[in-house]
Amino acid sequence: MIDAISEIPKILKKFRKRVRTKARELYAKSKRYWTAATVVVVTGSSGKTTTVALLKHILSGEAQVLSQALSNGYTQAVRALSALEPSDRYAVIEQGTEAPGQLARAANLLRPDVAIVTLVAMEHYASFRSIDAVAKEKAAFVEKLPNDGLAILNFDDPRTRAMSGLTRARSVSFGTTGGEYKVTNISECSDAYLSFTLTSADLSLPVRTKLLGKYNWLSVAAAATCALELGVSPQNIAARIASFAPIRGRMSMHRLDGGIRMILDTAKAPFHSIYLPLETLSTIRASRKRFVMGQISDYSGNATRKYKDTYAAAAQVADEVCFVGPWSHKARAPAEDVESGKFRAFSTVQALSSYLRETAVDGEVVVVKSSRNLHLERLLLDRTEGVRCWANECGSKLSCSTCGLYGTAFYEHNGRNEHRGRVAQPRSEVID
Repeated sequence: MIDAISEIPKILKKFRKRVRTKARELYAKSKRYWTAATVVVVTGSSGKTTTVALLKHILSGEAQVLSQALSNGYTQAVRALSALEPSDRYAVIEQGTEAPGQLARAANLLRPDVAIVTLVAMEHYASFRSIDAVAKEKAAFVEKLPNDGLAILNFDDPRTRAMSGLTRARSVSFGTTGGEYKVTNISECSDAYLSFTLTSADLSLPVRTKLLGKYNWLSVAAAATCALELGVSPQNIAARIASFAPIRGRMSMHRLDGGIRMILDTAKAPFHSIYLPLETLSTIRASRKRFVMGQISDYSGNATRKYKDTYAAAAQVADEVCFVGPWSHKARAPAEDVESGKFRAFSTVQALSSYLRETAVDGEVVVVKSSRNLHLERLLLDRTEGVRCWANECGSKLSCSTCGLYGTAFYEHNGRNEHRGRVAQPRSEVID
């Protein structure tokens, strides 16, 4: 009896939490019901965040836009809808998933007017097990479209293209191999900035960007296609794209003293994306090219094979390859590469940061690739501001810039970040 009584506070606490959660959800649904804004939802296995950020940037030149990106779960969708204002003309919302059924639940909440699907690839392998299961999950927003809605789909990906058959809404596709909007003349300058031409039956639009890598055509074409279908003029779209800066940590280039360039791709690292920054590195002119690899995520099969293949590919492009973290030994670099210094392994991020600083060469380029848990953005912060928080894995899903405590030793803040407990504001959340 006494034990049962002692459990009452815990039960009441859980009950109050459920009530608050349900109240917030109902409020978000009411805001969605009454809003006159066009709700655009972006999902896919790659390119979601850049697509959302760029589309918001384009549409903001025409009207007031609410956006939600980076944090892209159901809770963030509730917060985004709750923040809608009567003056908002558009709401552009990113949604991701970690398990089957999550996007269907979000689709019932968001009820999109426009659904953009960028790509279907293997992710969250432990939950989905197959790429077809991923495709089924990503199709949730297309299936939820009203009859007068719009699906914008990547023509080059057959699983995404096939989603047009899941809705009565109008479907428009874009791609390099076909679609209503076709991407042609993809090229990069010596700094690997992307440019291409977007064509349709009555359009030929030259596009110049500040984004690195040819693969970013996907996000740019998705955003441009959506904006064109929403009635934005081609000239305004081209101008807004040209002024858009990459999101920090998503192949963002940072210039340091001595003409050194550090490129951060540290937000996520599913295996299917590993070769993209290497392709970009191969096109950049530099006095020396270095590639840093942290943790690879979302893959099936043998982990050692994935890291070994990554090293082999990187060694073809970079003058020096650095692996950091507990997976470094899986690179299986040849003995001659270890002896010559072409391959280097580091157990801690702090040791790697010191090495990169001490051995820097004017005019070099350093590409950093990893999933977020290692927080390899500290390699840049240590060069520009100084870092004292060197925990190999702190457990925070926020970037170090958002957390804000990288200048304080980990033991002094016990892993607590400055933003914990605050409600993120969707209007300012796109850039971390």
